[in-house]
Amino acid sequence: MSCKSSQSSVELRGQSSWCEPAFEDHYMVLKNIRAGGFAQVKLARHLLTGTEVAVKVLAKGASNFLFLSEPDMMAGLDHPNVIHLFQVFQTKDYMYLVMEHAGGGELWDLIPETGGMQEEEARTLFRQIVRAVQHCHRSGIVHLDLKPDNVVVDASGRAKLIDFGLSTRFTPGRRLNRFWGTLFYVAPEIVCEKLFEGPPADVWSLGVLLYAMLTGRCPFAASTDRKVKELIRRGTYHIPQHVSEDAQSLIRDILTINPRQRPTIDQVLGHPWLAQGEEASASPASEALPKLPDPEILTKMVRLGFDHYHTWVSVMSRKFNHAMATYRILESQRGQGEAWALQVKPEQRPGPAEPCPKKLPSEPALPLPCEQQQPREAQQPQHKAAASASVPALPLCFLHEDTTAASLASQHDPVLSRSSSQGPSTGQAPDSSRGWKRVRRRMAKCLSHLCCIPCLRGPLSRKRVAPLEMPSPD
Repeated sequence: MSCKSSQSSVELRGQSSWCEPAFEDHYMVLKNIRAGGFAQVKLARHLLTGTEVAVKVLAKGASNFLFLSEPDMMAGLDHPNVIHLFQVFQTKDYMYLVMEHAGGGELWDLIPETGGMQEEEARTLFRQIVRAVQHCHRSGIVHLDLKPDNVVVDASGRAKLIDFGLSTRFTPGRRLNRFWGTLFYVAPEIVCEKLFEGPPADVWSLGVLLYAMLTGRCPFAASTDRKVKELIRRGTYHIPQHVSEDAQSLIRDILTINPRQRPTIDQVLGHPWLAQGEEASASPASEALPKLPDPEILTKMVRLGFDHYHTWVSVMSRKFNHAMATYRILESQRGQGEAWALQVKPEQRPGPAEPCPKKLPSEPALPLPCEQQQPREAQQPQHKAAASASVPALPLCFLHEDTTAASLASQHDPVLSRSSSQGPSTGQAPDSSRGWKRVRRRMAKCLSHLCCIPCLRGPLSRKRVAPLEMPSPD
């Protein structure tokens, strides 16, 4: 019995009409990639950028309602070794998940049937897979279906974890009772149908996956499911001699029957075999994706016809709409270097000298992208704007704080001038404050007529400003 999972060819109901108009407006389906009992994955092209994407089509129904939580699981994950979710469509009968397409194929395609992978190659890929699972656990998510079928490789050779259909959220110490998964890779506690904790079950599956990478076969292979379950319960397996001692040590540590004695995901990463060559690889911190939208990508999207404000909010709020999908596709293109250069024509390449795009009549006034500030939804409360976009610019010049109020006022206001001349030379005249109050009242009244502002108080009233020549109020 092969330990490679067989893919069902069950077709979705209504196959001829599964493409909805909202989907076809932005994507063109190219071919089928894989199929299962409740879902199909298709290769499609993003029409605006020409980028190939993977589209998972889930049929809605009472029998597979648990699988429909997959977008919720993926939305909370953002890691270079986890496949990226771009966009989510929902209709009455289907759910569409538009995801990153890794063109390097499944991990199984890289594992020779005899002898397995070279240890250096296996170590590099397995380390990336473990980091992806570590990110999931730190995000409160367990995968529960780790196997070579659910790991793909992109064009640069980087491993990507996919298929979160069986994933669920967990809290430390709380046990689960979902006895699903692929038999060859499930932990003994799941085979025995006992309540189990999610992270140790994922760690066990990683041990089986590593064994398959280094040997080309599964440790618990038998002619019937009953015999496979018995081997898993007992933890009976044999490691070939060509596997190094350090790799054998890691496999034995992980494939511990008692989940309480099994290493954690952090301890797996710290094992001597996996730590070899760690200095030469990028650390998880340096691989982390940026959290703030990139002004260059935003400028490119404006040139493609997107509203700047709507794009910013979509990315920051992780709405997984078409604006966010296009942003993340352009982001992945730029990460490939040459692909980004091909998508942006030389005469359209955004730069620091580019003027701000013109605002549409229905578009809110934003200082982005030239000033590179955040819209109101993304700002902190203490950074509120001083005036609305409809307030005209006024020629008020705030002078340096070292300029004295009395010397400035004496040049324009006769009342203050007289007070200064009559007062003592070592201090301010007693009635100078009253003169300043009159000036401030005049300024406030004038500004209220110009800007429709009822009053000006707070920080503006504490500024030392040069009084303006204004007519006396009626």
